[in-house]
Amino acid sequence: MNEHNTSYSALGGIITAILTPIRADLSIDTDRLVDHARDLLARGGSRISTFGSTGEGVAFSSPEKREAVAALLAAGIRPDQLLPAIMTSSVGTAAQELSDLAALGCRDILVLPPYYYGNPQLDGLVSFYEAVYERAGRPDVRLVLYNIPALSGVTVTHELVRALQAGKGAPIAGVKDSTGNIQSGLAYVRAFPELAIFTGDDRVLPHLLVAGGAGMIGGLPNLYVQDIVSLYRDPTGPDAAALAALAAERIAQIDATGGILALKAGLAEQRRDDSWRRCMPPLDGAFRAGAR
Repeated sequence: MNEHNTSYSALGGIITAILTPIRADLSIDTDRLVDHARDLLARGGSRISTFGSTGEGVAFSSPEKREAVAALLAAGIRPDQLLPAIMTSSVGTAAQELSDLAALGCRDILVLPPYYYGNPQLDGLVSFYEAVYERAGRPDVRLVLYNIPALSGVTVTHELVRALQAGKGAPIAGVKDSTGNIQSGLAYVRAFPELAIFTGDDRVLPHLLVAGGAGMIGGLPNLYVQDIVSLYRDPTGPDAAALAALAAERIAQIDATGGILALKAGLAEQRRDDSWRRCMPPLDGAFRAGAR
């Protein structure tokens, strides 16, 4: 197990899976990224999660992502206000990204299991995480495991969590459950009270919080962070039912109208800045069609 003695900041609250602004040449617009991140934190968000699913993380190179995180830190955003994501099936790439993030001062990292090859064995998944940590130089970090089987094809089972806790890899700090299934989230909370358990779904959030969960890591706070923070702060209060119903309506609409594309369109309207509509290929097809 990791023997570092770093005092880590608490994991919890509403963590925005931040959208990534993109220039016409497909480079990351770090100025807009910094501006949006500052606004989200000022409005009550606890952290920013860069380059996950909502942030189109698999569409960018490791150097691009490293430079963007460095720009956020250079702008005064603290490492403990970030939860960067690593989404790759390459041990070498994941190790380099983990090493880079640790060198920048980030201590909490969201990591997707290796994907593409279906039905990986438990031992193989454990081997991946341990190899990444070892090749990265065993940095002073802890991991949040990312469970989104609908996209990754891999489920972060309770058995995997326990095996990683008992293994030779990085400390496990939490799990992000993006199944959208209330019972799945609650099962993590019951099985792992020592971990920070997050949902990726606004509709699950109040149920998870009442059971002792840590909060949410998701895309909808890009547009409505204050409402979701209010629900987080008082999930059983007089306004909770209305806020939960509103969140459910919003996420259903986003899911029905394009997911990331809809989130970017909504942010473009809020900020009166059409450059926010731009996505990386292959998602950029809808943006290009609208520009014709």
